[in-house]
Amino acid sequence: MSDIESRIQQIASVLGQLDDSQVPRNIRSLAKQSIDKWLLNKNKAMDLRLGMTASILDDIFNDANLPLHFGPLCLQIQTALETILSEVRRG
Repeated sequence: MSDIESRIQQIASVLGQLDDSQVPRNIRSLAKQSIDKWLLNKNKAMDLRLGMTASILDDIFNDANLPLHFGPLCLQIQTALETILSEVRRG
């Protein structure tokens, strides 16, 4: 597994922390969709996988119903995604 793929696996596992009973169902559903449909979908281009996951995460972060203590987690994931995306674009 490449370094980028292993980092993506780590991000997916951290993003999975949103699957918590304290998190509203719609946010849990978005988080799961971002992992299954985009982040871990190797049939899609890497930049699309990262970009769509970041976009969904932005929606989650801006949701007024997101419990406050999950905000920093979302920002950390977003930063990691952007770092990998910039590495992928540099080639």
